[in-house]
Amino acid sequence: MKDNELNITKMLHEVIDLELTVDDALELMIGPEARLQTAYLQLDLQLSACAKVAGWADVLHPDHRIDRPQLLKDYVQALAWFLLASAKRQWTHLIVLDQQQWQRITDAEEKTKLADLNREYLAVKNFLNSAYFSRRQEDFRHAWHLWLKMGLVDFGFTPAEISAAYQKMVTTLNQKFAED
Repeated sequence: MKDNELNITKMLHEVIDLELTVDDALELMIGPEARLQTAYLQLDLQLSACAKVAGWADVLHPDHRIDRPQLLKDYVQALAWFLLASAKRQWTHLIVLDQQQWQRITDAEEKTKLADLNREYLAVKNFLNSAYFSRRQEDFRHAWHLWLKMGLVDFGFTPAEISAAYQKMVTTLNQKFAED
């Protein structure tokens, strides 16, 4: 892995370990299907939170200022739910990127127009719904790649920013639930 890439495998292991910590702290007793549904639902909520903070579709407030730290925080939370959903489906092979996939994502054209951003966002949600209801692995992979592209290209986050924010989130939540 190069410095300009994300260590997705490490991030995946961390979110799985975090889930176990939370389970122990809260003594959660839910079945595998409910866990999968919860992962998809939380992912959907975080996608919406990112869209709201990014503000591109908030046409009633054209002077909307992007709270970049909050957008990054919401982005990595969605990323974590993507990773956890892949683990719940046993689709972790879909989230690891080879050099060619990484290059294609990072070389993609930035979307700045309302219609293009809307289409991208709705495509992610559509692919995720299809992945959940029809168990379509390729749709999950497409959603994942689009989400990475939105973060790295459209939102302009660097891999280092994403990694640091992700580590902060994991550390904070581990500390919170280890104390309980």
